[in-house]
Amino acid sequence: MITRRNFLSLGAGALALFPFLTAARALAGDAAELVLAGPPAPLSLPLVRLSKQPPSGALPAMEMRQWRNPDIMRAWMVSGEAQVSAAPANAASILYNKGLPVRLLDVNNGGSLSIVTANPSIKKFMDIKGRSLLLFFRGDTPDIIVRYLASKSGITPDNDLTMSYVDSPFEALQMLLSKRTDTALLPEPAATAAILKGKGAGMELKRIVLQDVWEEVTGSASVMPLGGTMCQASLAEERPETVTALQTGIGRAVDWINAHPAEAARQCADFFGLKPMVLEKSLETFPLRRSPAAEARKDLEFYYSALMEMSPKLVGGKLPDRNFYLA
Repeated sequence: MITRRNFLSLGAGALALFPFLTAARALAGDAAELVLAGPPAPLSLPLVRLSKQPPSGALPAMEMRQWRNPDIMRAWMVSGEAQVSAAPANAASILYNKGLPVRLLDVNNGGSLSIVTANPSIKKFMDIKGRSLLLFFRGDTPDIIVRYLASKSGITPDNDLTMSYVDSPFEALQMLLSKRTDTALLPEPAATAAILKGKGAGMELKRIVLQDVWEEVTGSASVMPLGGTMCQASLAEERPETVTALQTGIGRAVDWINAHPAEAARQCADFFGLKPMVLEKSLETFPLRRSPAAEARKDLEFYYSALMEMSPKLVGGKLPDRNFYLA
């Protein structure tokens, strides 16, 4: 598995192999099929919806794969095993800035993050100071965002917080419901699942939505562009009609999901391993908001600049240039 630690050393070799991997897929007869990927979060819902549609026009048959760890996503995109993936926005920037030929198709808010707590003393974000907080994906977007918002709120993460980590949001959810922690960071739809399941078990859980905290500390009313959809550059260059159809299809999928949350939940709940009613409630609370990459560039650069205040490495050392953003 490619990890954050060894990614930089493997990047050059992966780039050298990229044309051969692409050719190998073509020789194997897979050139007419697109492999889509994404995490079990609403960020992936447009791709899940799209993959369930029959081939039409410029869109071939598509397969949707799930990744539960960003390292898997990196490995798939480096090797070319997946041609399109929902991913953290900064992960796409890092891959691009390190020379991997990827392009950003869009951004959306399907990675909504909340701090969910059973502690009645925690009513706002500042109240986490001096408390224990369970997070997931150490060193990746969820961890980074909490650290950034904490530092901007006058909280020194490693001194003022007792931070512990698990490998996935599902583990964090289970630890919260089993009362092995009282406060955890959760994405959608896991945060909604925690609140609904907690209520059924007699637990009173409340959430602090990090989008609201972002607006407070930055003074920006823009959506925090946590995630988006990226594709292999070769796909954009060699099959532009397919990428255009993808962009159109994703936009239509977002509109359909927002207009039909109950049906979308029934159709896509198996990807999350949750009951449809949980996903439906999540979508009603946090409708998807999507922008094409080129239109979102200003918001993305604001977000990337915020991350660079912590460390330029979080976006790959610099702001990506205009070629990163597909029109």
